[in-house]
Amino acid sequence: MKKTIAIAMLIAVSSLAHGEHNVLTGAEKKEGWKLLFDGKSTSGWHSWKTKKPLEAGAWAVEDGSLTLMKKGAGDIYTSEAYENFELSLEWKTKGNSGILIRVNPEAGGPIYKVAPEMQIERSKGKKSTDAGGLYALYPIAVDGEKKIHPEGWNTVRIRMVDGKGTHWFNGQKVAEYHIGSEDWNKKVAASKFATWKGFAETKKGHVGLQDHGAQVSFRNVKIREVK
Repeated sequence: MKKTIAIAMLIAVSSLAHGEHNVLTGAEKKEGWKLLFDGKSTSGWHSWKTKKPLEAGAWAVEDGSLTLMKKGAGDIYTSEAYENFELSLEWKTKGNSGILIRVNPEAGGPIYKVAPEMQIERSKGKKSTDAGGLYALYPIAVDGEKKIHPEGWNTVRIRMVDGKGTHWFNGQKVAEYHIGSEDWNKKVAASKFATWKGFAETKKGHVGLQDHGAQVSFRNVKIREVK
């Protein structure tokens, strides 16, 4: 697994070095990666408000990125659902946002009601509410200083297999957890999610992107199902 992740990261770095975005290399295609954003349209995404395919508007394609232009657009999620996967993307923000996993469109309330969130922020700290943390549950665990580009693009990788989650942020492993484990249950019980029925229990869920009021952009959004 470590070798596969290292190769994928090298491929991504190589592509970015040549100024290519929202494309897959031949090696990535063989490994089963697919684009979730083509760099040209909102195809493949749904609006949480309407539960219908996302129409360009407040969420728009700008300079090859999927960008939330103004507050009030609402959260969005992938048209397809995934259970075991690796997700890779880049983000740039002017404030607060998030990447959600195990999103369930049939759940009532806001998108985050049952979906854990990887925090998007320009913050350099290591709290769960700082960039890269699993919001309100798992703070960042790295030796030394966390790498972040507050004004630029940041790279994220999330691996979720049989409930075991691992997060990388700008190449650093920043979090590990196992949904349903004793440690997980203790953290949830001590958090605001303690009474949120169904939180994180959707095994096959969608990937969501949050509208938290601040402008945020995404590019090179890709996913690989893990069998």
